[in-house]
Amino acid sequence: MYFNVEKTVLGLFVGLFLTLSLVSQAKAYGTTDDREIIWVSEKEKALLLLEMRAFLNASQKILEANLAGDMEAVEEAARLVGVSLFKDTPEAIHEKLPITFNMIGPRAYMGFESIVNEAVGGGDMMIIFSQLAELQKNCVACHSLFRFKVKE
Repeated sequence: MYFNVEKTVLGLFVGLFLTLSLVSQAKAYGTTDDREIIWVSEKEKALLLLEMRAFLNASQKILEANLAGDMEAVEEAARLVGVSLFKDTPEAIHEKLPITFNMIGPRAYMGFESIVNEAVGGGDMMIIFSQLAELQKNCVACHSLFRFKVKE
């Protein structure tokens, strides 16, 4: 059986794009935002959004490095947003987050750690793509369920 990596990778990207498009379209056509509100201070919101942008940035770097076969760059990008980033988040923020958020959130950090572990020593491109695709499910779930609002 012939396995075409390029077609498989293209399929993963198309699937991810379609999923994200459908989720955003569903939200765009809705009349209300029924996601659970998480009340935070301005500073806490900024920190949480900074972490999320770091996840997105790392995901892009992992995709690019993985396509290039550069496992050192995959490891480096994933390590920056792994468990060490979770440990850097202030306890006061963790305490404000609902239990469902606290169930989804740590899986993101652990997902990046899994990518680190796979990339160390060479790694398998397809396993890393699969891990990243699974990790993105956490992001989509969290953004579908929650929103932050600043409590004055």
